[in-house]
Amino acid sequence: MIPFDDIAFLRPPYLYGTTNYGGTFGYGTVYRVSPPAQKGGQWTETVPYSFDPGTNMGASAEGPVTFDGSGNMYGTTAFGGDLNCQGGFGCGVVFELSPQQGGTWTYANLYSFQGGNDGLVPTGFIVVDSQGSLYSTTQFGGGQSDGGTAFKLSPPQQEGETWTETTLHSFKAPASGGANGGLIRGKWGDLYGVTYLGGTGCPTQGCGTVFELQP
Repeated sequence: MIPFDDIAFLRPPYLYGTTNYGGTFGYGTVYRVSPPAQKGGQWTETVPYSFDPGTNMGASAEGPVTFDGSGNMYGTTAFGGDLNCQGGFGCGVVFELSPQQGGTWTYANLYSFQGGNDGLVPTGFIVVDSQGSLYSTTQFGGGQSDGGTAFKLSPPQQEGETWTETTLHSFKAPASGGANGGLIRGKWGDLYGVTYLGGTGCPTQGCGTVFELQP
């Protein structure tokens, strides 16, 4: 497996993260690293989930995972989902892994991107608000400029309903395109993130920006 992130998300006493490749089907994993029982012992790695795009799920996780207050795990994959999108590769998904008795996890595909105004290739960190809504970014899509999006996923209000995606902002490449780090929330609900294009200081496309989105 090839870990995509330099660090994994810490949920004591374990470390969690994702890989871009490897696993049972070769399309990446969510992994857990458990500390040794005694000082100086070996850490132990297990794989709670291997991505399988053949089941119309996600493929190639390229971001860290985060947890809500109930212990559910959330993340994104760059590809997979609706395999009619992006020439059969899929435009990426937001997924949930829910802990079960016995140490297993149940996978749910919360949203499959379509590559249009909603964006494609989500690779950023997800933040969860007090209402259970999820926020993050996509690197591409979002309209004619293809500069990526900041989005919100709202949980279903009734049993049987699906999660609802809302595009909060479409970035305009190259002026401010390529949001690729996810989002964090400030004290008053403002959202902050980074882009790898735009701004000043570099010829043609800029050196990137730090941005704020205000509700």
